[in-house]
Amino acid sequence: MSSVALSRFVFTVVLAILTPALPAICQTTLITDGQARAEIVIASQPTRSAEFGAAELRSFLEKITGCRLDIITEPRDEFPVKIYVGESEAARGHTGVTAAGLPRDAFRMTSGPDWLTLVGNDKEFEPIEPWAQSRSQWLSVKEAEWTKLVGHPWRNPVGSRLYRDYNRELDFWNFDHRGSLNAVYAFLRELGVRWYMPGELGEVVPEHDTIALPDIDRTVRPEYEVRSISRPLISSQVLDDALWYLRIGANEQYGVLHHGQRYLTEHPEQRAAHPEYYAMKANGERDNESATANACLSSEGFFRETVAFSRFLFDHYEVPIVSVMPHDGFSHCQCDDCRDQVTLERGPSGQSSDYVWDFVVRVAKELASTHPDRKVFSGAYSSYRLPPLTIDKLPPNVLVQITNGRPIRDLDDEVHAATTALRAQWQKKTDNPLSVTLNYTPLTNRGGYRPQYWPHVIARGMQDSHEDVWREDVWLSSGKGGLHHPAMAHLNPWVISRFWWNADEDIDALLGEYYDLFYGPAAKEMKAFIEFCETNYASLGSDSEIAKEALERFNLASAAAPANSVYGERIALVDAFLVTLRARSSQMQLSRPEGLPDYRIIDMAKDKWRDARDTLVMDGRLEEAFWTAYPYPRPLGSLRESSAKPKLKTRFMARWWNGSLYFGIRCELPEGESPVIGTDKDEDPALWQGEHLELLIETDKHSYYQLVLNPAGAIIDLDRAVDRNQAYDWSSQAEVATHLGEDFWSVELRLPVTPSDEDPLHALVGSRPFQSKADALASGKGTSLPWHFNLFRKRAGSEDGEASAFSPLGETSKNFHDLQRFSRFYVQ
Repeated sequence: MSSVALSRFVFTVVLAILTPALPAICQTTLITDGQARAEIVIASQPTRSAEFGAAELRSFLEKITGCRLDIITEPRDEFPVKIYVGESEAARGHTGVTAAGLPRDAFRMTSGPDWLTLVGNDKEFEPIEPWAQSRSQWLSVKEAEWTKLVGHPWRNPVGSRLYRDYNRELDFWNFDHRGSLNAVYAFLRELGVRWYMPGELGEVVPEHDTIALPDIDRTVRPEYEVRSISRPLISSQVLDDALWYLRIGANEQYGVLHHGQRYLTEHPEQRAAHPEYYAMKANGERDNESATANACLSSEGFFRETVAFSRFLFDHYEVPIVSVMPHDGFSHCQCDDCRDQVTLERGPSGQSSDYVWDFVVRVAKELASTHPDRKVFSGAYSSYRLPPLTIDKLPPNVLVQITNGRPIRDLDDEVHAATTALRAQWQKKTDNPLSVTLNYTPLTNRGGYRPQYWPHVIARGMQDSHEDVWREDVWLSSGKGGLHHPAMAHLNPWVISRFWWNADEDIDALLGEYYDLFYGPAAKEMKAFIEFCETNYASLGSDSEIAKEALERFNLASAAAPANSVYGERIALVDAFLVTLRARSSQMQLSRPEGLPDYRIIDMAKDKWRDARDTLVMDGRLEEAFWTAYPYPRPLGSLRESSAKPKLKTRFMARWWNGSLYFGIRCELPEGESPVIGTDKDEDPALWQGEHLELLIETDKHSYYQLVLNPAGAIIDLDRAVDRNQAYDWSSQAEVATHLGEDFWSVELRLPVTPSDEDPLHALVGSRPFQSKADALASGKGTSLPWHFNLFRKRAGSEDGEASAFSPLGETSKNFHDLQRFSRFYVQ
């Protein structure tokens, strides 16, 4: 028996136990003993949803029974039963059933003595020029049309990106209403069809000779109006990915969402013409150069530009929503008008809330005067995630999106309670339902290696939040337009999709069927593996015993399913994902060499540093009490042996203050000699050709980061957990100041730290490091164990080329990227 045949055999047995059959109308059938008794009827000019729905229905009925039904536009007498897909004159005349009154994507499944109607809201999207069918077309042709049309240095957030929302092969837009197609998929699910994962390997299709005409009268409305998912894309060039997107019932909102300000700040001509639009750095310079340069929200010119931009999009592209949310990697402007609007006492999630949301409200009020029926959108994200205190009620035209507005991976009651409380706080600020963005990080295409299974977390979060949320925006790891490692990654979005349509689902019943149908003889073992990973996710990368047990459970599952069966094939693909976890597990079981130095970071929040902590001036000199109140720097030693001393001394200090990690480093120079400087530009590889420092940091949540800086203050920051071609995508958002003395150079470095991995491309992701779990628990500030790090100095370009390190490499390490040679690093 082939693997597919075995799958269908087991499915048929399981389905009889788990899924009650739809009640039939007497003994009327659609197909009897593999012979057609019905035909599929569509309109002479059907909607995209109805036409494709009819094709999907025919295809899967044929897979189930071997019988291929006809698709026609005029009913015939040859077949006694009619299946109407979508609205048509024939359907209205025969059944009287229409899609009248149905909201977006909703549908009706209704039957009569000799008919079945699958009909829904099929409103179709039509694009407005200028728009491009590819990025190359936009750049070569359409961008010039846009520039001439608007007369401003604005990026286009609509027409330049529409190709991502269209599948040419299927002729579907993300913004189409697909009620009739959703009705077809719902009916097929009633027959036992399942689409757990993209592709044929992810399908479960029963085999039957006969399908009865069901006795049904059901109207289905999705729990969420908009059900957005980042992967797979509807425009994916892999057809199986696009089909899975449709089959799980995903869609998208037409408009401008997410970081809307970027379309005003990214254009080179805007940066050159209006530096006053951009946020000021602590050194008094406007940042109109960095990739995610943020705006000065007190700039009257930028305010007027935002209003004009939004009005143009409302009028020309007829978008119902425009985002005025700041660019990613948000930095609070330090100009005289903005600086004092920060509220540091609210912490990293609220210190810029009053500042950002005041701007949103000002823009919204201005737009309401001309476009009262349109909406202004902003995310509650980063340092403005908490509701503003200075605004009692948001205007009615403001929509709020909370980043991670329900828990992502935590089963802990306190986490769920805190997220519920955050939504409640926002609900007091607005009469509109909320939108939530869910960042399922760490992204596996950016180095995440722990199995990501969170079905119970998803179910609980959606059941708690669905009544208050109109839109879910789910971000998943990307694999070239599809899911990254779909054999592992499909479960979360599939569970989410079922709750999009019915938030009252019984998650354990849903999973019970999934384990049985998808893993067959390995159902029990895969259940044990998946649910162990869900419960112990936080420890899988740091506790060798937990990782070992997870892998042992998986090995039992792998042994339970024949390798040549469809179940074995599915499990083998999960095994391919676990390669890195296996390596990490082996690495964790190795003890670090004895004798490596530890480093204790000074906690500037303690009362004894009250006077010193406010003295810091980021000028690179290390002269303030912030550094001198505890003047005990640690030296770097020889690169290979701790007992050997380098010719030139390098000493450093570290501090923890206000969610940031600070370093002060002093590097001696030969008398009368200046350091060799490779470059004064950030991210320039020439930096390595001159004198430089390298700081490698492994946090409790990420392994690991690399920062390289030189006497000119140039910096390169890399994420070493990902492929080299992605490493430069990460920005530490470091603040760097250097000073060149007569016989030394020194540097002050501030590294923002966030415990949240909702944005893996900015800042260090990690919890405050403690020396031990007992210390962490006693502090009441978390359970994070120590971080690990190393600091190197390299006098590249000089005659001696001397290299030194805090933690020596020993004789066996090939280079300083050996994690086993990193030193412990903790706050105390």
